[in-house]
This record gives sequence, C-alpha cells and structure tokens, in this order.
Amino acid sequence: RSYVYLENPYLYDNTVVSALAEARRRGVDVRVVLPNRSDRTAGNSSNYVTANYLIRNGVRVFLYPGMTHVKAILVDGWACLGSANFNKLSLRTNHETNIASSAPELTVPLRRRLFDVDFAKSQELTQPFDVGWTDNVAAAILSQF
Repeated sequence: RSYVYLENPYLYDNTVVSALAEARRRGVDVRVVLPNRSDRTAGNSSNYVTANYLIRNGVRVFLYPGMTHVKAILVDGWACLGSANFNKLSLRTNHETNIASSAPELTVPLRRRLFDVDFAKSQELTQPFDVGWTDNVAAAILSQF
C-alpha cells in the first residue's frame, strides 16, 4: 500500500517485475536496487531490459556501484531476506533459505542499515539503457530461470 523496496542481483522473473510495476501504478513507492555490473554478462543484459521496463512504469531504479549480492525486500513493514533471489530458480527449484518477519526489530534496521544506505550510495537511473536484440534474448532466456 505504501512502499516496496527490493534489492536483488538477478531480478529475472517477469511475474515479480510485473508485480512491482503494478504496485507503482497503484501509487506505491517502489524502489529497486540492481548491480551496476553483474557477475554474469547475460545478467547485465537482463538487468538493463528489466530496469528499462521498471522506469517506463514509474519505478525508481538505483544502480549499486559494482556488484551487490543482497536478496532483500521490504514491503510496508514486512521484510524477507536470505539466500534466495527473487526468481523462479531460487524460489521454486533451489534449496534456498530466507527469513520473513514484520517485527520492527528486523524491519527498522533493515531499512536504515541496508536500503537507506544503498539508495544513498547508488546512482538513480533516470534514462533507459540502450539495449539491443542480444540483451532482449538474454532477458527472455533468463526469465525462464
């Protein structure tokens, strides 16, 4: 209802990305932190395509300087973080571990020590990336995982 903050290096799942855009269209403050440079070349391509979609839909996208390996989301005082990326492979196939809680003892420090810090150290993307057909192919392939 109020805000969604997400940081993830491999934001490839179209369902998650579409839900972020839909929340923004409802007036929610949606912010996403992606790595400026992924540790995977195809990941860079997919992140560029994803970032373009998000900013076209009003989502604020922040590029973390270098690689971030954080997997965290904070939604209206509810938090989820751990080893699972927000994609099909991590959420449905791999044996990942996350913790979720609405306890202020977790959510308040997560906002202050992670999201506020990473928003400040990151560059907000104001213009779309120039992407080519190979970027779109990489995004389409990675969206299956």
